[in-house]
Amino acid sequence: MINANITGPQGPQGEAGAQGPQGNQGAEGYQGSAGVTGNQGPQGVQGSQGADGAQGTQGTLGFQGNSAAGSTYVSSVGDSTVPLLLHMEGANNSTTFTDSSNTPRTVTAYGNAKISTAEYKFGSSSADFDGNGDYLRIPYDAGFDLSSVNSNGSTPAANANSTIEGWVNPRVTSAGTIISKAQSGWDYNFELRIHNSTTLRFIDHYLGFNMTVPTITTGTWHHFAIVGVPSAGSSGTLYVYWNGVLRGSSANSIWNYSSMDLTIGCSSYNSPSVFFNGYIDEIRITKGLARYTSNFTPSSTAFSNADGSSELPANPSIGDTVYTDSAVYFYSSSNTWKRYAITPTTITP
Repeated sequence: MINANITGPQGPQGEAGAQGPQGNQGAEGYQGSAGVTGNQGPQGVQGSQGADGAQGTQGTLGFQGNSAAGSTYVSSVGDSTVPLLLHMEGANNSTTFTDSSNTPRTVTAYGNAKISTAEYKFGSSSADFDGNGDYLRIPYDAGFDLSSVNSNGSTPAANANSTIEGWVNPRVTSAGTIISKAQSGWDYNFELRIHNSTTLRFIDHYLGFNMTVPTITTGTWHHFAIVGVPSAGSSGTLYVYWNGVLRGSSANSIWNYSSMDLTIGCSSYNSPSVFFNGYIDEIRITKGLARYTSNFTPSSTAFSNADGSSELPANPSIGDTVYTDSAVYFYSSSNTWKRYAITPTTITP
């Protein structure tokens, strides 16, 4: 007998069993490796430019510069041999008289002495004197001495050669003093007068003498010059020129009185008299130089300033400084140089 196992059909699926209890938490896993850095993103678009700020206010205008150095040294400025130079320039009827010498002096007008534009030899004006108490007075200065002997009898420095000159235009030819360094009485250093229409009078110390000249015409300009040339000891000679021609001389002791002021237009400052009536222009005193030793042709132009204005920079800037051996010049404002005198001192280290 043959036994054969025959498989029957599959029975139905049994019901699901109940869920088992939750298993224990597994162990912590290892940390993963770092990720790869990504590529840089593209650059952003540039922002637009901001608006312009407000314009600032304009600065103060600076001083104009020039090509010259701010400070300059020269050995000297001006003409130290000229202690008085009066151009007699100014506004009509002004009583201000400016000294353009190396060291300007104070000039004081008395009476009706004034600037006039009615007549002039050079420039645009002259000094006007009416013959009735008018004169100019300048305090004493050694530069005004023509002397070879001081009032105490001593002999001064050897640079006593001197020249006093100027121009006159008289209204009348009666007695009138042009220039004087004298006081009342017979104390004269020097004095020059028109005596009459054909005569000049010169007085030095106690001695006066007259000189004949061609007829002095009114309304005409005439040049005068007094030249002092001291010699050995107390002697010396004074020469008087009129319109460039020698008209007289005095070989005499040339005295110096330090108490005497200088006057223009009258005799003797402390008791004025013998007043000049007319116009006077371009008065210059030179100390240390006899400008004329023979007949000459008077200058056809005004004398050069001796105050240094011709040597100082022509187009200065404010603040420019010029140093010399005797002074400092400072350009302080438009058309104004200020001079400060100095006494150089040697310093040994």
